[in-house]
Amino acid sequence: MIPLLLLSMNLACTKAATDQVLDTGKKATVTTDKSGNGATLTEVTPQTPKRPITEVLNLPEDQAGLVAAMEEKETAGAATEKLVAMGPEVVPTLRDVALHGEDIGSRGWAITGLQQIPGPEADKALLGIQEYGAAPELVRTWAAAARINRCADLDCVMALAPLSQQYPALGRPIRLQVEAKGDQLGDLASALKAVATNPTLAEALTPIILAGGPEPLAEVMFSHPENEPRRLAAGYMGTLGQSPAAQMDIAKLYAYTPGAEKVLWNGGALYVPGLSWNKKEAQVLAGHLVSWHLYCDRMGLTQEKQQIYNNLQSINLHRPAGWPDWPSQDTNALLVQYGKAAGRPALEKVLAEHGVKDEDKYQGLLDQVGRR
Repeated sequence: MIPLLLLSMNLACTKAATDQVLDTGKKATVTTDKSGNGATLTEVTPQTPKRPITEVLNLPEDQAGLVAAMEEKETAGAATEKLVAMGPEVVPTLRDVALHGEDIGSRGWAITGLQQIPGPEADKALLGIQEYGAAPELVRTWAAAARINRCADLDCVMALAPLSQQYPALGRPIRLQVEAKGDQLGDLASALKAVATNPTLAEALTPIILAGGPEPLAEVMFSHPENEPRRLAAGYMGTLGQSPAAQMDIAKLYAYTPGAEKVLWNGGALYVPGLSWNKKEAQVLAGHLVSWHLYCDRMGLTQEKQQIYNNLQSINLHRPAGWPDWPSQDTNALLVQYGKAAGRPALEKVLAEHGVKDEDKYQGLLDQVGRR
């Protein structure tokens, strides 16, 4: 029997669709007795019996019996399997059953059958069912789930993921498909943008995004032309930076490169993960940022220098690094603050890697720091 892969097409739905109640041919309408003595039977009207699907639809002779069998729980699976075996020629029949059948169970089986049939006609039929406003929401949700389950690659899943905003129950099939096709994730930036636009993908994509470690995230964080993927990359990097070893790895990513022709984060915002930095790692990171601040000051990069200062203002960074005072926006004063916190050798290293230790502008900075 074909496994039923659709949302909510489970025991509760099948039972509701197939277990028949006693049909007396009449319908009782109950109203409340205003005297407070309880409900009283006030009206009895005829009930229209459910018509067999073969009377509702004009079906090909070789398919009519199988469609009728889809309304019985004992034969529905086998009947659907036989219809699927006929191939694309049964797409119109299954589509019509899903759209116009009076039995909710057979409508679900019809969508399951369409999910199993390859080709663009089945794709088109499922899309039509999903967008058919007169169909019950449950049926439209099943059709959307079937489209996701038919996806052959991760790009298809991610393209359909926004459907979960309209059909929240699609979260599970989306997650399962992403988990199954995670090895196809080639563009980390696209994955980050997908998470930003559709939170449904976050649960499934997060383990895949984190598995690559901090280096791929740093590539996006420093070089992507859009700021939102940069920000998300920094957030995921913060998730990785929960141990001292991971924090040090992240801090080293910000190292100044002597002779650099442009800033590390050229073309966008500079983000630093919002961690509760440990002292050693905070001093290393602060030293790199101070070094970049000096570079920007010498190159006249006012905007980039402000970006560095914005991150140095984080109490979770400069306080663990040993700065008792608020970071100064003046580069020389900032160098002295760093030297007092990290020590004279640390400041000497920064000045030396920029080749400015003997320049007049920076004379006296080491003396302000002292000898420690």
